[in-house]
Amino acid sequence: MTEPSVRRSQRLTIMLRSSDHAHHHSLATDLLTRAKKSHLAGATLLQAVEGQGRSGVVHHQHLFREDMALSLVIVDDEDKITAFVEHNQDVLGHAFVIVDDVTAFRA
Repeated sequence: MTEPSVRRSQRLTIMLRSSDHAHHHSLATDLLTRAKKSHLAGATLLQAVEGQGRSGVVHHQHLFREDMALSLVIVDDEDKITAFVEHNQDVLGHAFVIVDDVTAFRA
């Protein structure tokens, strides 16, 4: 059995709505494409089931709702995350962006 690889990384979480668009395309899809072109380690798009935002109102997802809450999560080295955020300011302007330090393990 090999030793797991451990490294200090950063997690970038971008809170979006499925109705958010950039350059006539889904913002989530656009950001996923940009992450791939930036050779980031990986990106995962998650759909929220329920949550509470700035308004203080609890929002429930309905099966066929057109404006779903989404989270795009990317984990990579700090320099790559910083460069990605700086390079994509044109589309991140209205999104809620979280960057936090994490320890990444790979078996």
